[in-house]
Amino acid sequence: MKVLRYILMLLPVPFLFHFYEYNQHLAKKEPVLLFPFFLFLIMIVGYQLRKVRFTLFIVINLTVTIFSLVLGFILLKDDGTWFKPYGRDIAIVFTSLIYMIGLLFVRWMYKTSSSKKRAGDIST
Repeated sequence: MKVLRYILMLLPVPFLFHFYEYNQHLAKKEPVLLFPFFLFLIMIVGYQLRKVRFTLFIVINLTVTIFSLVLGFILLKDDGTWFKPYGRDIAIVFTSLIYMIGLLFVRWMYKTSSSKKRAGDIST
């Protein structure tokens, strides 16, 4: 089970986001599953990262960002018409930043809800 947790934490979600979006664009289809799946991954991975120290959380997210950039460099064409105005790499970094903020929010929600439960148990 721990192996699955580490696989989920190290998934290159920002790359997968743009890979799916760009391939749907090339196929001239609407990426209908993009946003729901992105939110789903934020909730699942945020839950998995709830007990990880903050420094390890940052290291994991930097590793995911670098891995996403490498995969983007290898597998995604830097299409100036699609990744405008900043380019493919900035788009991946921006998505990674949104992903990290989402993970921090979910992590914070789980931590505050668990601390309220513990505080409620003590007072009763």
